[in-house]
Amino acid sequence: MDWQKIALILWFIFVQSLFAGEKLPKDVSVETLLKRGFSPKLVAIWKQKTQGTREDFFLWKRNLRGKEASLVAKLWKEEALSYPPAKQRLGKAEGNRNQSMANRTSDPGSLSPDPFLGEYWFVGLSHQNLDVQYLPREEKNHSAISLGGFQKGQRFVFEKRDDEFLYGLDLVKNSYRLTSGNRYKPIPHFYFAKDPNFYSQMDRPNSPLPQPLQSSHFFGSQFPMEGKHLEFGIYSAPGFSAYPGIYYVSPNKSYSGVWSPGENKSSFFINDFFDLQNGGKHRVQSESIFHPKESVGFFYSKSEMNDSSIFFDSTLYRDSPLLYGNLSIGENRPEIPQTLGYMRGSYKHLLGGETLSSMDGHRYERGVSGFFPLFVSDLGNIIYRYREYNESGNYNFNEIGRAIFYEWRKDRTVCSVGFESRDLGGQWEGKIAIPIYLGQLLELSAILREGNLKTRAWFENWTYASDFNINLTDREEIIKIKYVSHFLSLNVSYSEKENMPAPIVFINFQFLHLFEI
Repeated sequence: MDWQKIALILWFIFVQSLFAGEKLPKDVSVETLLKRGFSPKLVAIWKQKTQGTREDFFLWKRNLRGKEASLVAKLWKEEALSYPPAKQRLGKAEGNRNQSMANRTSDPGSLSPDPFLGEYWFVGLSHQNLDVQYLPREEKNHSAISLGGFQKGQRFVFEKRDDEFLYGLDLVKNSYRLTSGNRYKPIPHFYFAKDPNFYSQMDRPNSPLPQPLQSSHFFGSQFPMEGKHLEFGIYSAPGFSAYPGIYYVSPNKSYSGVWSPGENKSSFFINDFFDLQNGGKHRVQSESIFHPKESVGFFYSKSEMNDSSIFFDSTLYRDSPLLYGNLSIGENRPEIPQTLGYMRGSYKHLLGGETLSSMDGHRYERGVSGFFPLFVSDLGNIIYRYREYNESGNYNFNEIGRAIFYEWRKDRTVCSVGFESRDLGGQWEGKIAIPIYLGQLLELSAILREGNLKTRAWFENWTYASDFNINLTDREEIIKIKYVSHFLSLNVSYSEKENMPAPIVFINFQFLHLFEI
């Protein structure tokens, strides 16, 4: 059976699973619980937990052992129970308001019911193809299949990546935690010891398929703190550092870090949100690797003021192809380390400005931009943009860009298309982002450059892990399509580079299916 048939069968299973489980735990009657073999004590605890928060209920469910765990798991499966977040059970007006706020402060995956809280078996597939001339065949195609499960608080996986057979364990006993192998780690980093030939679009909280790793091992202890756990321990990951080190994870996993004292190498992760009431809402995301020889990483911040009418974005990163392996071509990463800073401020996305500065080897680029509306309506807005481009190192060239755009925005949904005229040519730009359903997002971004442009385009690399990212590109044409959900992702990238006879096509397909028990 070929890959296409397997993908078709799994897609059918996935679609069926979307409509499974509509009954809430609190809807199960006492008579039903007793008939299922629940003791009066277990019935009382069940009813008590179903009146509390969803997180507390699943924490209690995961910690059950023995006969009680079997009874609850059997009831969950046979009654086809589900426990969506409170947002989905609110009235329409209140639900829309809270969903809108959540859309602006977190990734779409956090809005849907977490499918990774019960016990389950799972199967995962991924296939990647990079069609580019002069690249060896073994570097163009990468495939993987994973089998594993989550039972009694323990995660495990066995997988085959290309020709390698690998494993992953995530074991918790009392207050101790051990992770070992090529898949699991207690820290939520993406950069740390990543497998350069693979990445996971399923990397969400509690997911059975987080970012694929090179071989790594963690052992630590969890300390209760305000209903959550602070974690501290030791690790070994030769792909990150030749020397072992220590790691730390904050109770809400918004902050974590690793440090290898033997090599003086460290990595830090931040993903936090602050609601200062009258001071606005603020989101901070950052990940970095610090080393005396080369440091890389990014910092992103987003602020919303005055009832989400004033927006500020800023990002600063130092990129390197060493982080991405073969993805550097398919994902439009720089071929040499690049340092870039960007800031943007706007009023209702209608009136505002931008500034960008980039150091790429011996090439230095900077620019400023301003935009304002020509026409505003409920059906969309017409935006005029004025931008100055400055380049030194290659051409020592300055030019002006004048653009007209049509834009329509509502919460996280964005539709924008327009043309920018420059001194030596022009470029078409377009982007679309559509949250199809809770936890599912469709993205399309494209750029088409014409003429003899000597400065690069500011291209928005949208990602599911962070709200926004921007890069510079001199490619004549780029088209990116991305669909992501908890269980399926498809990434397609087509680009043409100047002085290259053939285009570059990158395709990545990932699939995950759970079998609840």
